Amino acid sequence: MLRLFLVAALALSLWNNRAAAQVPPEKSISTMKVSPDLKVELFASEPMLINPTAMDIDHKGRVWITEAVNYRRKNFGRPILRPEGDRIVVLTDKTGEGKATEAVTFYQSPELIAPLGICVVPYADGKGQKVFVAQSPNIWVFEDKDGDLKADGPPKVLLTGFGGFDHDHGVHGLSIGPDNKLYFTVGDQGVKDLQSSDGKGRKWTSNNTDCRAGTVWRCDQDGTHLELIAHNFRNNYECCVNSFGEIWLSDNDDDGNQQTRICYVMPGGNYGYHPRGPGESHWHEEQPGIVHKVLRTGFGSPTGITFYEGTLMPERFQGELLHCDAGPREVRRFKRIPRGAGYELEKEVILTSTDNWFRPVDVRVAPDGSIFVCDWYDPGVGGHGMGDWTRGRVYRITPKEHKGYKIPSYNLNADDDLLAGFNNPNLATRNYIRAALVKAKEDQRFSVLFNALRSSENKNTTSARALYAFSTMMYPQYLDRICDTVLYNSHFQPIWTTLIRIVDETRHPVSFDKFLPSAEKKSFESWLNNTDIEQRTELLLVSRNMPAEAISKFFYEQAKSWNGQDRFYLSALNIACGTEPTRRAALLADFEKNFPEWNDKVADLVWELRPKSMLTKLGTLLDDPKLTATQKSRVIDILASSDEAEAGKSLLALLGKTASPEIRDRILDNLKRFLPGKWNSLRQAPELTQAIAKLIGDKSTAVAGLGLIAVSKRNEMLEKVESLIHNKEMPLEVRQKAVLTLGSLWNSNTIEILHHLLMEKELAPKAVEALGVILDEAGRRQTETSVHAIKLLTTALTQPEFAALRSQILGVLAGSRPGVQYLISEQEKKKLPAELVMEAGRLARNTPHQDLRNRAMIAFPVTAGKLDPKKLPAISELIKRNGNAEHGKTLLLASLKNESQCLRCHMVRGIGGNIGPDLSMIGKKAAGKENLYDSILTPSKAIADQYIQWTIVDEGGQSVTGLLVGETETEVAIRDANGKDTKIPLKSIEQRKKSLVSLMPDNLVATMSESDLIDLVEYLTTLKTASLTPESFQIVGPFPNDESDSGLRTAFEPEKGPINLGAKYKGKEGDVTWRTIKSNGGGYFDLKSFHAPKSDLITSYVYQTIESPKDQAAVLLLGHDDGVKLWVNGKEVYNDASHVAAQPEQQKIPVTLKKGKNEILMKIINGDGEHGFYFALTSEEELKLAGKK
Repeated sequence: MLRLFLVAALALSLWNNRAAAQVPPEKSISTMKVSPDLKVELFASEPMLINPTAMDIDHKGRVWITEAVNYRRKNFGRPILRPEGDRIVVLTDKTGEGKATEAVTFYQSPELIAPLGICVVPYADGKGQKVFVAQSPNIWVFEDKDGDLKADGPPKVLLTGFGGFDHDHGVHGLSIGPDNKLYFTVGDQGVKDLQSSDGKGRKWTSNNTDCRAGTVWRCDQDGTHLELIAHNFRNNYECCVNSFGEIWLSDNDDDGNQQTRICYVMPGGNYGYHPRGPGESHWHEEQPGIVHKVLRTGFGSPTGITFYEGTLMPERFQGELLHCDAGPREVRRFKRIPRGAGYELEKEVILTSTDNWFRPVDVRVAPDGSIFVCDWYDPGVGGHGMGDWTRGRVYRITPKEHKGYKIPSYNLNADDDLLAGFNNPNLATRNYIRAALVKAKEDQRFSVLFNALRSSENKNTTSARALYAFSTMMYPQYLDRICDTVLYNSHFQPIWTTLIRIVDETRHPVSFDKFLPSAEKKSFESWLNNTDIEQRTELLLVSRNMPAEAISKFFYEQAKSWNGQDRFYLSALNIACGTEPTRRAALLADFEKNFPEWNDKVADLVWELRPKSMLTKLGTLLDDPKLTATQKSRVIDILASSDEAEAGKSLLALLGKTASPEIRDRILDNLKRFLPGKWNSLRQAPELTQAIAKLIGDKSTAVAGLGLIAVSKRNEMLEKVESLIHNKEMPLEVRQKAVLTLGSLWNSNTIEILHHLLMEKELAPKAVEALGVILDEAGRRQTETSVHAIKLLTTALTQPEFAALRSQILGVLAGSRPGVQYLISEQEKKKLPAELVMEAGRLARNTPHQDLRNRAMIAFPVTAGKLDPKKLPAISELIKRNGNAEHGKTLLLASLKNESQCLRCHMVRGIGGNIGPDLSMIGKKAAGKENLYDSILTPSKAIADQYIQWTIVDEGGQSVTGLLVGETETEVAIRDANGKDTKIPLKSIEQRKKSLVSLMPDNLVATMSESDLIDLVEYLTTLKTASLTPESFQIVGPFPNDESDSGLRTAFEPEKGPINLGAKYKGKEGDVTWRTIKSNGGGYFDLKSFHAPKSDLITSYVYQTIESPKDQAAVLLLGHDDGVKLWVNGKEVYNDASHVAAQPEQQKIPVTLKKGKNEILMKIINGDGEHGFYFALTSEEELKLAGKK
């Protein structure tokens, strides 16, 4: 009774808070925006269905829905909303008017918990059907033999071993391909002991090599012949297969990264989601061996996808992709444009809505050619949360003048009807006809299929389907004959690629000689001469299953034919090499023999294929004077991709020679990245010692040399580092870097040196930072050096002479367990200075150590705020009130420094922290104000997967809680709410488990007034455009300026012509070159610190390149101190000599960006005092830094 009361109470609460925001079904069409030549109609709505997650349409036009009322309840400790379980519902239009008139529950059971996929396959008699349903850990199959739309009994397990029970990232996306196989996808929760239903073949378990993260699979409809197609996606909700055997899918990103994507699936491909690591792009497309996406679709929650292969819709739809994204609330059509071995995509939004609750989650094509869309209908999507469980809709899209919903019927004894059914746009109908053909007499079957094969209707889809049908129904007696017919008749060239896919599936050939029919006298080579790049690409993919010696000649011919530009063909070459080490090495052993001369094309091949035989040659290439700096940079990147220590030695050798700054910096970046890991054996190498000596002996390279000392932990170099600190002739930048380097050198003198440096104003902040490095590297161990570091920091904290450093010292102490213990103990004894209590309390309450956090909550209780969240009006009332967006923006910016902490965790247009998701487009992603209020007031209600907290318990019983931000073979990294990472050795972990509590506190609104909260939400609703803030700029200077600001009027060399980042200029006090400046983590570029101590009366130039996916208008958000002149693509767009303190978004400058690369050059001057800038770009379509993936 209590359980039912709780469910009822929750339902009432949801209704009260949500109803005001919902559009009733009868008014929903008025909110829709559909392509001008189309119309959309409501097919069904609640109470017929609620919370649809997936949809299929059978051969009779009935719509099958999986519901998820009990969505994310069990795993999250939430009460079950529907004790009788979720349902599979069948919607039928018995009038032919395009409106569902009946809803039948096909199956309902407590074991049905938020299934995410459904596929209906009719029997040959057309009455009954089997129904596949995806719900981790299983794929189930139901039977309905008599066709009464009631399952004949509980489901049978077809396959099991899928991770992600009660989780969005489990098994989903079921469909039948043209090969009559079941296709499905699995998110990054992975698989364990997944095997064909007959127990044959490999047992698949997710790993770090060939079955990583999200995956795509196929198997026979009885669960046998299980095959992994591609891997390393994140959460690829569904894949679709057209009649030619092409596979496409969409993939979701880590929330806030705006990296959702559409992928053309190349069998054998690695799509780059894992591993996650610092300095790496989201999909790792900068690394070798990764198949690139076709299109980045920005922010969103991509879901259903299918091909349209009918004729009812306008011609632009035929053969193209249909796709749903529940995030931006769009149903899209994508036109595929062949580009070499791959594609480009053009997007058309065919349906969206002004109703922020519209959440399209699946799309299917009906037997009459109309398009159906099911709508989750909810204020939000993702994060394992929902705001409503009482609504759900299905819509139908047709041409504007179309009327009714008429389902074609077929006479199974008539060849013409069988052929017509075979050409139906609905998958279930084609499966029904296929089943009927299997039952037909062989003569009739052959006649229908051969006529279909010769058909060029519907852009050759009919002939492609017939070819697949021959392979599954009439193999092997007719397949050789069909191969002869198809391969040597140019009429069939559009389906040659399909034939190659079929032969790969059915024959598993051992050589290309056996690829062709034995009766055919023409050679493989002569046939190959008539193929295009599409067929040759497919042959490369097929060859991954063949022995190296059988494909070697073909492989190298194709490698030589690569044009140096086609990224997908390069991926096909890599896939052909396979992942088995011995076979790969055998195939690539002859690489140098086939490519004796080095050029850019060969460099790209070596980068992608990584032939070990080329490693020695790469080292010698760096000495080749004929190679340009760009070519040498490419060689460096190739060497850096190698795990061999010899590759690192080659880079060290070049450092010891004269190298351009560009080459030197490239080498140093790679050495600093890999010396702590795969090149660890080189840390004491004489080549490294020599390189360091040369670097620190030159003012211009000393910082780089110190960086190498730090990463290699060369304790014996302490005296040299100390000498640089005290050398007043060295630039301040070098001396500060030397101070910071001390943190990595654990020597008995280190702490004493740092103690003295705390007294030097220019060096003291770096000394505190160095003490923090000592504590970071000690981790949770107590070393002699770390104990002394804590003692020094705690002593300095309360001494008057170090008052200016107190905030920084607090931050360092709060980042270590001993430091937090000290702060709590001092407060418990009432010894902590009053002026430190508020900041110390905030930091201590955010510690990842559970026992200390409990103590901190008592020692530093949260003071009573401006409001009691429990006394707020209902959300349904709050959303009716309009706030002041400008004041909301001011409040958000202020949270960088106050107790509300919003921008300490979140980023908005480049300003803020990197702990929680970026909020720059939250106004578009959230379903209006109600979703935003819900997220702020109850943050634990829906937590995106990558923001779920983990609790790690070590062998000593201590627990650490935070975001899991990194995991290697030796340790995990947990990030706390202060943005601090704690590293825990894997060998010391006793237990790890997910937490149901968000890292975001649920009482943050207590720091605001009610009107403040309303203003904040009002501002968040305005954040709807894509935003880009570079983490770094190239900078050159300082050049001179004076009190009249002549620097702004004087044209120095950088603005006189094309930018050359390798150039040297005459600056204010000598030669200057381009360097890199990074933001301070809060979006501010601090030029005063960068040029210290001589930052007064100077001029600098900063430069960055931005890529735009199209010609578009953008707005540049700029805050600058002092005057600025700005150019975009060589055109001056802004000039302001004002002397004001920089603030984010002070100026909004409209600019025009062209498709492709755009150059941003800004000149900025300073009089005296503070000096720096904020920079962000907003645009309709997402931008990226040039060269970034």
